[in-house]
Amino acid sequence: MIRTVPRGTHRAPGAAVIDYRGLTAPVGRGVGGAALLSAVTATAALQGAESARAQAPAPAALGSITGATAAAPVALPSIAPAAPNQYATIKLRPGSRGAAVEYLQSELNAAGASLRVDGSFGPATRSAVRSLQSAAGIGVDAVVGPKTWAALASDVRISGGAAPAGPVTTAPAATSQPKLRPGNRGEAVRTMQSLLVERGASIRVDGSFGLATTNAVRALQSAAGIGVDAVVGPKTWNALRSDVRIGDAPASRSEGRSPAPAPASSSFNGQAIVDAARSQVGTRYTWGGSSPATGMDCSGLVYHAYNQAGVNVPRKTAKGYTFGGRIISQSEAQPGDLVAFTSNNYGHIGIYAGNGRIIDASNSRGRVMERTIWNAPHVFVTYR
Repeated sequence: MIRTVPRGTHRAPGAAVIDYRGLTAPVGRGVGGAALLSAVTATAALQGAESARAQAPAPAALGSITGATAAAPVALPSIAPAAPNQYATIKLRPGSRGAAVEYLQSELNAAGASLRVDGSFGPATRSAVRSLQSAAGIGVDAVVGPKTWAALASDVRISGGAAPAGPVTTAPAATSQPKLRPGNRGEAVRTMQSLLVERGASIRVDGSFGLATTNAVRALQSAAGIGVDAVVGPKTWNALRSDVRIGDAPASRSEGRSPAPAPASSSFNGQAIVDAARSQVGTRYTWGGSSPATGMDCSGLVYHAYNQAGVNVPRKTAKGYTFGGRIISQSEAQPGDLVAFTSNNYGHIGIYAGNGRIIDASNSRGRVMERTIWNAPHVFVTYR
């Protein structure tokens, strides 16, 4: 029996039906299940209210539900959230193996790599990780930690592909690299050495920032026209990723230095320079001197030997000769080139005699002498 509205109570014509199906509409990703639960709860509450009205009259001010019971909720499929990365807390490195590496390789393939999913973190996987890290603007070290896992979960592509949907601000890759100095070791040094080899250096990629690497860094810095201090900071990282080649003439010079001039003579004879320098072995050291009669200092010996061999160079300081020529790697050095020691603001220079030996005017020994190059920071310079 349908209950009628008491006399005097206003209601709109027709049945007053509250439809709770709208409560099941998805609110957002992964919320479908919660919305459906709310609809079921609301329906149960409605049924309970109907039972209560059967026992006690409803207040007249609220009216009553007539004509039909509330429609049953429509169950819509819920949207399941993406499966979480169960390996996100695991740090992976080259040489790692197992299910976490398989997952990593699958995610890298989804980002644009072409890897064999074999669970072995080998060279191909290492290269793909580095490519991803570079594309994401994070540290390129081939170690898969929180930042790399996050990059895999984003829209970053290893090569090509669509750009991320939202604006992404990434710092240049160089700013995310550590500052390296002679004596450092590790993966960052190995990365730097690989880039030096690409720029023309002949060094071992062994992760040890030793003398050969120091010389190569200085040669690159000279070619790039930046401060030659063997410290690999942002400017040097940028040069490592540029088109600068070790042995190129500097693009620009800091501290008022001018680009290296062309060789003073096309008849550069390295052996003649070495012979002219050897002829002065035993000549006394005289600060500012440049002749056998009065003595000579280190730069005076260079001036004398070069001009004696037909290479017309002006009288300069050791630093002047260093930056007046072209800094090269040790592997490129030939007899007659110069060896400049960088301490005391490039305070000493000598003539390379080949086989790791130098002819120089030694202040501490008080004479010109030939000896093995000692273990102090130095660069090779050529006027060829």
